[in-house]
Amino acid sequence: MEDRTPPQRPHPDRLAREQAYGRLRLDWLTAHPGADDDAMLDDPEFVRQMNIIDGRSES
Repeated sequence: MEDRTPPQRPHPDRLAREQAYGRLRLDWLTAHPGADDDAMLDDPEFVRQMNIIDGRSES
C-alpha cells in the first residue's frame, strides 16, 4: 500500500532559525577562505551570533 502521508514541513520558527544559521555559516566561511569548518566554533563572535539565533542568552 502506498503511503499518502504528506511530507512534514518544519515549524516556521525552526525554518527561520535554520535559514539564519545557514546564512551565518556561509558568511563566516566567505570571510575566512580556506579555514576549517570547525574553526568557526572557536570564533567567539560566531558562537555569540549562533546563540542569539537559537534564542539563548548572551551571558
